[in-house]
Amino acid sequence: MNSLSDEFSSLLSNALTSLGHERLFNIAFVFTVETGFIPTTLAEHFDSTNSNIKLAKMVNNMPLNSFWHKNHNIFNAELVMSNQLCHLTGVPNHDSLIITLSFSNVSKCIYFEIDESISSINTEHVFNLSLKYKDLVSVPIKCAILEITVGQYPGLCGIPEELITHIVTKLNNPSDLYELMRCCKKIYHSVIDNQFLWKTIVVENYSHEAVVSHLIRDPILDWRLVFYEFNRLKSNRRVVDIIRE
Repeated sequence: MNSLSDEFSSLLSNALTSLGHERLFNIAFVFTVETGFIPTTLAEHFDSTNSNIKLAKMVNNMPLNSFWHKNHNIFNAELVMSNQLCHLTGVPNHDSLIITLSFSNVSKCIYFEIDESISSINTEHVFNLSLKYKDLVSVPIKCAILEITVGQYPGLCGIPEELITHIVTKLNNPSDLYELMRCCKKIYHSVIDNQFLWKTIVVENYSHEAVVSHLIRDPILDWRLVFYEFNRLKSNRRVVDIIRE
């Protein structure tokens, strides 16, 4: 079974097949849906504020341009979040598109530029663009809606997974990470499976160890275990083998 990220990767691949300003608007539309906004034409099929695999599949089964219309060269799509109507608009400005997501009297906007680097779903540029869009546009609007309809902002687990990973990489203090891992299963796996994070911790905390330079060059399957081993040696703790009959 495909994961949620696989479904949205497929959606983004479809968005990248379009050209010019249409490509930019399709990308913004996919990022918005991934944050949990539902196209009005599909709203009756969902009762959750969070996007899911079923929603991604349904959007993927239809042309992306069937979810928006273009009038006087301005792109417009209607979406809902927690039964609240939102508007996603795109206004061309030379080689860029001004993307605006609005709800009631709250709106957030961002510039998307026509860039040849936005040509493959595997590019780091697309990933960074996704983070920037969600951080500046879709997540703030989602928070504004949920503050009114639910009475609270979404918790850490309520934001997109890549944003959680981005936040986690900023916490390179092991004691902070241990506390964070106790929050919930989703956060636990975001920390424990982040090999880049554990490698950074090893390098920053044990860079004086001669063996570290060799480890960096050699393939390591689990940097978290490397950190635990260095930490054990530093604390002079012994390894106790438990033998079960």
